Amino acid sequence: MGKWVFMNLILLLVSEISLADYFDTNRSQKIFGIYLTDSSQIDEIYTHSNAFGFSPQTAEEITEYLDANKNGLLPVIRINHLLLNKEKGLYHHSVKKIIRAIEKSNANNQEILFLMDEPLWTIRGECQQRNKVAACTDISNKYIQTLDTLRKAGQKLRKRFPGSGVMHIEAWAELAIQKRTYPNDNVIMLDDTEYLGFDCYGDIEFCGSQDDGYRHQVDYATWVWDVMQAMESRNPINRKLFLVPGTFLADGHFDEVDTVLRQMEFYGWALQLSDKIGGFGAFLWGDMIENGRYFTGARNIHSVANLLALIAQYYGIKK
Repeated sequence: MGKWVFMNLILLLVSEISLADYFDTNRSQKIFGIYLTDSSQIDEIYTHSNAFGFSPQTAEEITEYLDANKNGLLPVIRINHLLLNKEKGLYHHSVKKIIRAIEKSNANNQEILFLMDEPLWTIRGECQQRNKVAACTDISNKYIQTLDTLRKAGQKLRKRFPGSGVMHIEAWAELAIQKRTYPNDNVIMLDDTEYLGFDCYGDIEFCGSQDDGYRHQVDYATWVWDVMQAMESRNPINRKLFLVPGTFLADGHFDEVDTVLRQMEFYGWALQLSDKIGGFGAFLWGDMIENGRYFTGARNIHSVANLLALIAQYYGIKK
């Protein structure tokens, strides 16, 4: 009997050690932040944020943003674009440059979330727009190579920075195409992630496109929720749903401020519905140009910036 008790204790300890490698999603506050376009903007948002997101164009920019984070906000670093092999149209899992950039910064021992932002939609684009055969093959195989590669990248980062985590936010269109192709299956998402979510920037009740259909954003959230629950049943690491409202104006997305405010209000309300909803990451704060399209961020839309601060205040997010 003593031997079985001992073995059970060993198994329990191994389980706890394994779980400790993951990001702790049981937090005193839900994650609340916004995507920035310049490291100087961290000082503009820290009073109503406990996190910030950014997309470094180089490894050096990772160091720059982390060193600018004087108030200890949680960094959410978009990285999958740094892992894309454009010749093949697939990802690789070499994260040495990312690791070195973090090691050079003052945030070496800080919690970090690594964001995989629309990674499957990116592969679909490599197939359909750039005719990359390997990408098309992987889509036919339900992204088995992409998932394996990004899983390995996340594991390497967690090994070097214990307690850090991975977030997967997928494009609504990718989820819609998957559901049309495999209507009886859960949508495909990266399983080795602590946070999962989607983005759809538009009317809360009618978001999408003519080609891929319009849906209430709750429909997309339900698809992600279902696959998250299935993942948790197989390997419980306390995954949580992450909300990504738009906070910008741009042609083809948000044409009117009222539409932006309605999405923000809905997501701000939804954040309290479950402890399995772990955060609110708004896109975006500063202005930017993407694919020839100009985006006006929340910092230059007075009512949007005010609502962000109000939602943060409601949830007790303050420094």
